[in-house]
Amino acid sequence: MIVLASKSPRRKEILKDLGYDFIACPAKKDEVFDLNLDLDEALKKVAESKAKEVRESYLDSIILSADTIVCLDDKILGKPKSKNEAIETLKSLSNRRHQVKTGVCILYKNQTILHVETTDVYFKKLTEQDIISYVNSGKCMDKAGSYGIQECDFVDHIEGDYTNVVGLPKYVVESMMKDVAL
Repeated sequence: MIVLASKSPRRKEILKDLGYDFIACPAKKDEVFDLNLDLDEALKKVAESKAKEVRESYLDSIILSADTIVCLDDKILGKPKSKNEAIETLKSLSNRRHQVKTGVCILYKNQTILHVETTDVYFKKLTEQDIISYVNSGKCMDKAGSYGIQECDFVDHIEGDYTNVVGLPKYVVESMMKDVAL
């Protein structure tokens, strides 16, 4: 059995699209980044921590966890705490390149497979009205970087995996699942 250690509807959808049967059991601990590590290593550690927490309830299952962050100039842009913070975040991303990084962890028996996927995202120049309309829709409040690529028209282009920006790098997960020795 596969257990997705996430409540994200976007991650569930991507895993379904890959054809996997799974159950979702979100990790409950808060995500804590070790700022003494570089971003990729800290992200791996968070994803692994989520997977280990869920594994306690599903010892014989394949546990899949992920954590996605948005980075601008090596600064992590988390989920906004207010509409004003979301507006400021989107203004800072306007007409610029930023990175979306997803740490993925698969645990199965004594195996631990870790990977960080990075996608470069280039935003168009956003108008104040674009930003305010999107923020007022409320869609930004549960998303790192204050946006969901699948529901806004802010992106000029990306370099990398689109599904990584959505929250789970589809091709990476598919490859990692093949590496699991059943």
